Amino acid sequence: MYQRILVALSEETAINAKVMQEAIAIAAPSKATLNLLHVLLPPESGYPNPMYMTADGMHSAVNVDTFQLYIGQWQLDQKANQQALDEQANQIQKDHGVATEWTQAVGDPGRQICQIAQDWPADLIVIGRHNRSGISELWIGSVSNYVMHHAGCSVVVVKAASPAIATQG
Repeated sequence: MYQRILVALSEETAINAKVMQEAIAIAAPSKATLNLLHVLLPPESGYPNPMYMTADGMHSAVNVDTFQLYIGQWQLDQKANQQALDEQANQIQKDHGVATEWTQAVGDPGRQICQIAQDWPADLIVIGRHNRSGISELWIGSVSNYVMHHAGCSVVVVKAASPAIATQG
């Protein structure tokens, strides 16, 4: 039986609901503890450095004020995510009687999930898969694929619903 289950949540709420449902179904019978994990990308990953100089010695066109606004918004998002995680953990405990804590990390999602699973230490990771394949998976990367190959514990991958295919009649 699993006793410590790390639940890796993404930005997409549709897959998160399925991931949570699966994690609770595994945790409840054995009175396992859940750790809800959300990984934020570092703030600099979504915005160019305003102090960057081009090859010809010119400063980039990124305005320092705009960059500071971006960082301010990133910090607001970070706090909003923490509040949402706290509310979700409390709701799971109330509705299902499952001990639940949460963690928010900053960094590369796949690496952070594996590291936190090791440090916490988790018996199991429950993570969603977004059904990317081919070029989009190669280009965007697959966090679930990374976790499956690098985690030091078991991993349950919850697949997102396949998009509906229109049929001609």
